[in-house]
Order: sequence, then structure tokens, then C-alpha cells
Amino acid sequence: MYHEFSVIETLKSSWSLLKKNFVVILVFSVISFLIVFILGFITYNIFTDDLLVSIAVIVLLVCISFIFLAFNRLIFRLLDKGLYEFELQDVMPNIKMLLSYLTLLIIVSALSVFLSHLIENVRNETIQTILGILIGLFFQFFFIFYFPVCTCFIVDDSSGPFESIGQSFRLIKGNFFRYFILFVLIEALLFISSITVIGVLLVVPFVDIILVVAYRKLIYSHLDVDDDVAETD
Repeated sequence: MYHEFSVIETLKSSWSLLKKNFVVILVFSVISFLIVFILGFITYNIFTDDLLVSIAVIVLLVCISFIFLAFNRLIFRLLDKGLYEFELQDVMPNIKMLLSYLTLLIIVSALSVFLSHLIENVRNETIQTILGILIGLFFQFFFIFYFPVCTCFIVDDSSGPFESIGQSFRLIKGNFFRYFILFVLIEALLFISSITVIGVLLVVPFVDIILVVAYRKLIYSHLDVDDDVAETD
């Protein structure tokens, strides 16, 4: 039976997926946290030369991106096939995915910085302030609201950076209000989890699961097909 996108069903399916695969997800999250922590510690506490620090920051960004994409691939793998015939290579992102993700991240970030500096030339302080707020809100909204969907297209559909943007806008179109409610709930979860490190370690992976499940359910809500092929319950 065809189903419309539902916030409640998305949350239920995400929680069910987390419970069924809690150990795998927890182990992956802990290992990822340790890797990022060690690399971050080396970058900012051991290296003193500016050039080495710059190189280390780039390496850290690439590693974080690689781990993030790998976790997304893991969730898609668990959605589609569970733990059966599971191998490490099944969740490793390829070069195209990594380059597409980094390209999109860098371009959007650079555009945000460029526009922020551009409005500094506006002489009217009131207009400058208003433009600064609008630009800041737009890019923050894009990063939090649309960027995760772009990432899902990059991982699940091998989309390019610009292609994923168009796909994400088309996917959310028609379900904007429901997705916005989900977005507000996710922001509340992240705010609560930010109180402790353990909270972040547990909630952040769950939030990513919610976003991946939401993406998959949105995909099938746009198709006149039975969404059992993407069963997440």
C-alpha cells in the first residue's frame, strides 16, 4: 500500500532500526568518536607549525567527512539488508561520494563567507545588519534542513554535488511542513543531548538515522509504489 510521508512513522521506524542494531551503531559511534578525538588532539595540541596545522585540519575534515558518509552507508545497509552478509567494505564510501560531499560542503561554505564579506561594503548599517541576518539564517537553514538530504542522495544515488541540491528541493517539495516538524523535533533532541558528551554520543547517531529514514520514506512517498521495498519498521 502506498503511504504518505509521516513524521510519527519516521520516528517509529528510526527507533525500531536503532533498537535492532544498537550494538553495531554504538560500536561504530564510539570508534568514530575516538578517531576524531585523537586526530583533533594531535592537530591542535601537538603540531605547532602553521603549515602542519593547516594540513592536519584538512586531513581532519576529510576524515570526519569519510566517517560521516560511512555511517550513512551503514544505515542504508541496515535499512536494506540488515546485518546479513555484512562486510566492512559495504559501508565504506567511494572516492566519488567523498569528493561530491566535500565539494558541496566547501562551495556552500565559501559562498556563505563571500556573501558575508560582500555586505560589509554596504554603507547603511541597518541594511547591512538585515542582510547579514538574512544571509546567516539562509545558510544555516540550508545546512541543517537541506544538506542532510543532499548527503543522502550523494550516498544512496551517487549524485553529484549540484545534482543533489536539485534533488533535495524536489524531494521535500510537497512535504515541507511535515519535514519542518521533524526538523524542529531533531533540533530539540540535539539541544537536549548537547548537555553531556554521552548525550551527544547517543543522540547524534539517532538523529542521523532519523534523517536517513526520512529521506527513504520521502523517496517512496513520491512514487506510486508499495514502500515495502524500503521497509524500515
